Amino acid sequence: MNESSNMPQNSKKLLDSPIVGSLTVPIAIVLVGALIIFGISKMLTSEKSYKDLVNELHSKTFGNKWVAAYELSKQLNSSQIPKEDYPWLVENLSLAYKESIDPRTRGFIVAALGSLRNNATLPLFIIALQGIKLDWTPVTNFLTSEDDLLKQAAVLTLATHHVAESQALIRTVLQSPTPLLKYSAANALINFQDETAIPTLKEILLLTYPAKTERVLPPALDVQQISDLKLSVLLTLQKNNWNKLNDTILQLAQNDQNTAIALKAKDVLNTLKN
Repeated sequence: MNESSNMPQNSKKLLDSPIVGSLTVPIAIVLVGALIIFGISKMLTSEKSYKDLVNELHSKTFGNKWVAAYELSKQLNSSQIPKEDYPWLVENLSLAYKESIDPRTRGFIVAALGSLRNNATLPLFIIALQGIKLDWTPVTNFLTSEDDLLKQAAVLTLATHHVAESQALIRTVLQSPTPLLKYSAANALINFQDETAIPTLKEILLLTYPAKTERVLPPALDVQQISDLKLSVLLTLQKNNWNKLNDTILQLAQNDQNTAIALKAKDVLNTLKN
């Protein structure tokens, strides 16, 4: 009898659907946890050993290999597997992953190997992660949101991951009337070495601090916010090895009232000159 014949019809449709069938590796791992947490793991029961399940993954005739991979992920997660079998498991599951073209099977194999918590699995994880293609469209759409916090989070996320198609939209955020949002966009554009951000970056680095006795009301920035902004710009410039603002950094190193910022400016300047 096929192992999936005992599954409730609705659950079977869920797991056999093309949506689930196209899950990427991280989603598959999450799915395993969700199935176990909500008790749906009872729908797939097997009395086979983990070695039997691995052999089924290598079988040329066994049909639903993803079922075997799913069962295996449960077993390895809940059973005490002898340490001496780890090399055998890693070798065989890595081979099964490379042989498989089904995303579900591959996803559950990764979940199974992940439950071993063994450094020997890292080479396969690197291969699996390289195969993931992220769709950044939902994040990019936040750049036109009315919510400034969502927009700021999107700017920082897209720039950190160097999502090239977001660069033009991030430029438009430079025109925001909200200072922190405008400054976040300028800082983010350093990751693309986008020269349209230079005037705003200079503005950030040369911001003056309010007096200690001065009461600061939003959207004006207080001393800590200004210090954090300057430090963030300096670190991003250093990370991206972008020397277009060296003259401004020199001014900062010589004149900034915050000693920590001045010292960091000198450090960044030395890095960018070398």
